[in-house]
Amino acid sequence: MTSLIDVIFLLLLYFMLASSFSRYHQLPVSSAVAGAGAGARPALLRLHGEGKMDLNGQPLESAALEAALAPFANDPLKIVAVWTGPGAAVQDSVAVLAAARKAGVKAVLVSGLN
Repeated sequence: MTSLIDVIFLLLLYFMLASSFSRYHQLPVSSAVAGAGAGARPALLRLHGEGKMDLNGQPLESAALEAALAPFANDPLKIVAVWTGPGAAVQDSVAVLAAARKAGVKAVLVSGLN
């Protein structure tokens, strides 16, 4: 009986140490933009990984991302297309989506390589 209690205690200790208590945030994602046809050409934001990115071919720093996305705010017809390269992490994509939301961008397309 004593060894069973020891095993249960070790399992309890393992699961307490292995679990994560951080909060997860939700980003709203919609399937399409109403009325957005084949109008304007979207801005291309490429994520290369390791914090490197460019907007329409111009190098861009992570700190200046929100300011660079500000011209695309509050207009659902101005689309920002995010392309994640093979070296880009999921956290890079989430950071870009969060910055786009803070900047007020209404339409973001996400594409990438596996």
